Parts: sequence; structure tokens; C-alpha cells
Amino acid sequence: MASRSNSLPLVVARFLLACPFLVASVMTFTLLHKKETSGNVVDQLSPITQALGEMGKDLPKEKLAVLLAVMQGIGGYLMVFNHKFGGLLLMTYLLPVTVLSHQFWKVDPSNFQEQLDVLGQFLKNIGLMGGILAFMASTDEVPLKVKRKDHME
Repeated sequence: MASRSNSLPLVVARFLLACPFLVASVMTFTLLHKKETSGNVVDQLSPITQALGEMGKDLPKEKLAVLLAVMQGIGGYLMVFNHKFGGLLLMTYLLPVTVLSHQFWKVDPSNFQEQLDVLGQFLKNIGLMGGILAFMASTDEVPLKVKRKDHME
């Protein structure tokens, strides 16, 4: 009998929740691999590295990009296959990235559109965190087993 958390709607829900992280991970590695586009990935991390620099932490941007992509990829993969550790990895990724990258309170109030854009990204990440917490609270941690044909017959 299939586990309750491995019913089709919950498997699809976990996949949909993990999709942004899986796609972002693949895109990051793809863009880092090409010399022409690796600078774009590193530039996107500037709010994070700037905030970390203000705290006295200096991390190489390329290594930070790889670390974040690995956390997204492994976390998303594990979450699809019903492991709480995947949710924990994604929460560990989302919490600092959300607070450091989407600081809507620091945007100039006269630039209302930019403030709304940053607030929207902040709230999107808050919503993702809510979905991940719901997954972590409701999973029974029975791994999703993919049915395979027996080739030994």
C-alpha cells in the first residue's frame, strides 16, 4: 500500500514546490560553465556578498554561487523524494538569501516601483518557506520509490 505522503497529488505538489530550486541550480551551473555568462551569476550575488561584507565576512563569489546552487539542487531533489533534509537544505538556503537579497526596507521610498518589486520577491520567498515548512511538518518520511521493471526475468 502506498504511503499517504506518496499519493499522487502530494508527489506533484512536492515536485512543483521544488521546481524553482531545481531549475535555478541547473541554470547556475550552466551559466557558471560558460566564461561569457559566469559574470552575470556572480553579479546577481552582489547584494548577498555586500551584506556579508558589512558583517565582516568575505566569501569568494564563485564559491558562494556553487554552494548555493548545490544547496538548491540537492534540497529540491531530496524534497521531491520525500526527505525532510531536503526541506531543511532549502530553508537554510532561503532564510539568509531572502533577508540579504530582498531588503525592501532599504529601497529609496521615492522609488515606489522598485520597492514593490523587491517586496514582491521577499514575499514570494516567504511563501516558498511556508510551503517547505508545510512539507516538513506533514511528511511521513517514507521515501518515494520509483517502480522499475524487473530485468532479471
